[in-house]
Amino acid sequence: MALIFLSCILYIPLQVSAQRNILSHGVFSSAKIEGIIGQKLNNCVGNGVMAKKYDLYTTPFKDKLDDGGGFTGEFWGKWFTSAALAYAWHPNANYREILDKSVSELLKAQDSDGRLSSYSRANDFGSWDIWGRKYALLGLIAHYDQTGDKASLKAACRATDELIEIAGPGKKKLTETGLRIIGSLSSCSVLEPVVLVYQRSGDKKYLDFARYLVQLWSEPNDYNQKGLRLVEDALAGVDPILIAAPKGYEMMSCYEGLCELYRVTGEKRLLDAVVRFGKSVLKKEIMIVGSGSSGELWCDGANRQTEIMEQPMETCVTVTWMKLCYQLLQLTGDPVWADNLEVSLYNALFGAMIDEGNWWAYFSPLIGERMPSPMQVPVCQSSCCVANGPRGMLITPGWSVMKGKSGPVINLYSKGTWTQKLKSGTDLKITQETNYPENKEILICVDIPQPERFTISLRIPAWDKNTSLTINDETIKCEPGTYAKIKREWKKGDQIRLEMDLRGRIIRAPGSVNDLAVMRGPVVLALDNRMVKAENYNLWLLPDGTKWNHVNEGGGLNYVLPKPCPTLDKPGQYIELTPVKNIPAGIWMAFEVPFLFRYTHFFGHKQINLIMCDYASAGNQYSEKNLFRVWLAQPLYMNDIFPENTWRILYRKDDTRPIVPK
Repeated sequence: MALIFLSCILYIPLQVSAQRNILSHGVFSSAKIEGIIGQKLNNCVGNGVMAKKYDLYTTPFKDKLDDGGGFTGEFWGKWFTSAALAYAWHPNANYREILDKSVSELLKAQDSDGRLSSYSRANDFGSWDIWGRKYALLGLIAHYDQTGDKASLKAACRATDELIEIAGPGKKKLTETGLRIIGSLSSCSVLEPVVLVYQRSGDKKYLDFARYLVQLWSEPNDYNQKGLRLVEDALAGVDPILIAAPKGYEMMSCYEGLCELYRVTGEKRLLDAVVRFGKSVLKKEIMIVGSGSSGELWCDGANRQTEIMEQPMETCVTVTWMKLCYQLLQLTGDPVWADNLEVSLYNALFGAMIDEGNWWAYFSPLIGERMPSPMQVPVCQSSCCVANGPRGMLITPGWSVMKGKSGPVINLYSKGTWTQKLKSGTDLKITQETNYPENKEILICVDIPQPERFTISLRIPAWDKNTSLTINDETIKCEPGTYAKIKREWKKGDQIRLEMDLRGRIIRAPGSVNDLAVMRGPVVLALDNRMVKAENYNLWLLPDGTKWNHVNEGGGLNYVLPKPCPTLDKPGQYIELTPVKNIPAGIWMAFEVPFLFRYTHFFGHKQINLIMCDYASAGNQYSEKNLFRVWLAQPLYMNDIFPENTWRILYRKDDTRPIVPK
């Protein structure tokens, strides 16, 4: 079969929908990503997604496993959308066979009237019934997008028809279904696949149903006297924790549906609501490593992240935040969303995936110890985050190098090659030679058959205050937090050189003047007890340019006087980072970081260097003995820097400590 559908799972055939995007994903299979990201992607696919016993994921639909209130109906769609992305990136016969077989098995569970659920008919609208149906629809649409198999689209249409029959106007309101405690958000998130079915079928009844669902959000209901008000409250700037019910993952899924509805309607109010919501989440909930939530709920996390939190940063929240950023990047072209995708990728997502790629964490703390996800549902040999984590990883080829109105847009700096057709039909090849973010140098080479005038846009991260950008040795000015848009006649052999500002940055916690962290480029650093031991003294971070008020090497009278506490909005300072050559196995990056030791009064002050590593490597032994921390209280009491047994606040009282399954 001709591989005409291999562009991406997010293929949108309706022309008007595609025109809503400011930036569009490239062909996934044209992104040959290498380096650390390529390694993570390969492990995620080879040892994880495509190595799963995928036949187990259809069991809930065949045996109606969720009648007791379960949520296993979500597993198939989460896994399948990941598998479809993997196939889009690496199309081959083996992966195609897996996709086809899995869909074939799922459709055996579809009833004659189109119903496709992991609940029996007697339990229609059970706790996670519509949620599971949503994921089944997303999987069927993904199969159609990647293969062109009209049987999958037909099955998705039939399943949506049956849903309209039981939950359309005059029927059961979806805003009064699912778990009352999360205010029907899980059921309401079915908006996304309903709009996708419309985009692919063109049948207006699906658009009408989507509009009806959004209308229901604004109406009072049995679950919520004021209604969900997802659009109104987002536009009003209401904090996420106060919108509807604060279940982060499901709430963001509803806003993903609004993105798709905006694509087909062009109703600016919908996009404005999602943008306002996204910026509010970024300000109030997203923690330093690019994720949020406590116990899966919004929790004012940006301000609370220095605490030892209960069940912090669910991987499903990380993934859905990244997917929402990806949506907003496409629809707005604003590089802030690419900046956040990069931070989430290198930190929260890398940290949640076991290095081998076969398992994931459920929650990811900023202090204590890492924990793998428990085996939530043995019959499926999976958990929600294990099924969902790969979706965040596998959108990376889509946003790495995108297509703008006037040429390619480079968002991700990684060793690799990307090919893209220009408007003229000319094939452009972009090659990156770099070890970023380990090193600051990036060389981008242009390969094109004949000279042509177009624009290459380069993302300059907001934190990059001292970028060097040259083209064939010609210096180009650029501003942090923008795209450097270079319009010229490009020819084969043209070279772009970037030097990123990878100075260590001291980050002050949004909720505390006294808690600091260290970042280098997009990477958060952490202390790990494999390299730093507890000691009985206090330390302070020692920024660049610290003034020694007195220096007397012989008499030991060296000292640094304290300074007033700065305000929270004061820009951070820089700090010297020295790369460590001999680091423990399993650590990606490590640096010596200077700290100030104050012995007493004006006497014996000196610099002590501690080793900090990248957040994703910190605690990656997933052991009670491997402890780490990100936020550094000032002063940092070194005798108590690594709290023990934090795994017990990640799970319920009687749980046993999870292990990575063999």
